[in-house]
Amino acid sequence: MKKILALVLIAIFIGGFFFIKSRKKVTLVPVQTVKVKKGEVRNVIDATGIVKPQVGGEIKVGARISGIVVKENVRVGDYVNKGDLIAIIDNRELKEELKKAKAHLEEVKKTYSEKIKIQEMRLKSALASLTAAEAKLKAEKENYELKKWEYDRQKKLFKIGYTTEQKLKQAKAEFERAQGSLKAAEENLKKANLDVKIEKRNLEELKARYKSDLETAKAALKQAEIRYSYSYIYAPKSGIISFVSTQEGETVVAGLNAPEFVTILNPEKLENWIYVDETEIGKIKKGMDVEFTVDAYRGKTFKGKVEEIYPKPKILNNVVYYIVVARGFKDVKLLKPEMTTHNSIIAGIKKNVLVVPNAAVKWKNGKYTVYKVVNGKVVETPVKVGWSDDKFTEIVEGLKEGDTVALKVTRK
Repeated sequence: MKKILALVLIAIFIGGFFFIKSRKKVTLVPVQTVKVKKGEVRNVIDATGIVKPQVGGEIKVGARISGIVVKENVRVGDYVNKGDLIAIIDNRELKEELKKAKAHLEEVKKTYSEKIKIQEMRLKSALASLTAAEAKLKAEKENYELKKWEYDRQKKLFKIGYTTEQKLKQAKAEFERAQGSLKAAEENLKKANLDVKIEKRNLEELKARYKSDLETAKAALKQAEIRYSYSYIYAPKSGIISFVSTQEGETVVAGLNAPEFVTILNPEKLENWIYVDETEIGKIKKGMDVEFTVDAYRGKTFKGKVEEIYPKPKILNNVVYYIVVARGFKDVKLLKPEMTTHNSIIAGIKKNVLVVPNAAVKWKNGKYTVYKVVNGKVVETPVKVGWSDDKFTEIVEGLKEGDTVALKVTRK
């Protein structure tokens, strides 16, 4: 019994010793301190994104005719300039069609040139005949007037007995011949005028047919040239060959969709698709600054601006995201499509506010606290905070400019 009592007393003594020791006051000692200062803090929305080609930044180059690929000049990674030859499709039949179209055009020009010359000569002859008929009519009119005057004179002389009947009959006969000749000259002039009209019309119709046939032949030649040009595949824009789908010796078949030869990527026409959570999308506006990094260049920060906010959401793993498109960043040639981007969208900036490093603010007992250093001693001070970014936290209440706060403390 005495032994049990002794053990109890010992236990009470030891427990009391440790209780008194645990009640000893703990002192916090600052290790690293900073001054509360005025600065700026940014409201930053962090999100992940992907580098994508802009509209028109990636072009698929195809073929518009069927045939065997007889030459292909590019490989993946090659840089091509606008107008560089990419590939050639077998064009022997197209070349023959082009040759025939050229020959037909020359034949049309030659044939019609000869026909027009002949018709122009016919018109010239008809005009000469018309001139002669006009001169003949003029002469016959003069002769008619003369014979008419002579016949009238003989009639008057015969009445008074100063001429013979024979002379009167002779004057009448000559007058009637002159009258007949005049009518014949008038008919001949009508015929000459008609011939001129016919030859002019024939010439106009011939020229019209020539114009029509010439345009048809030229159109056929143009079509043959275009079809022939389809056998040569040229780069429509400058850029890097990012995909090649054919090789020499393969047969391509052109249908409703042009068979793809290569894909050309313009390395300067890239954009950043940022996937922003639906809870944050309301804070983002066009024109906001964007900073991002990619895994390939961790030490480099790319800067751009928000230019588009797509209205249609994208659901990934049952989470709703909206695509925010950033453009205008420098050194875009360093980037490649489908690179992952780590983005900070600057939703706002507060300048000339009290700030402390993020490490200075602690969350204790349901409130924000800082270790304020007063006369070398650490005093736990509750504060009210505002915005915070990756470096600083805004202090709204609890500190003033010039105060000292500890980033790290030790216990003594």
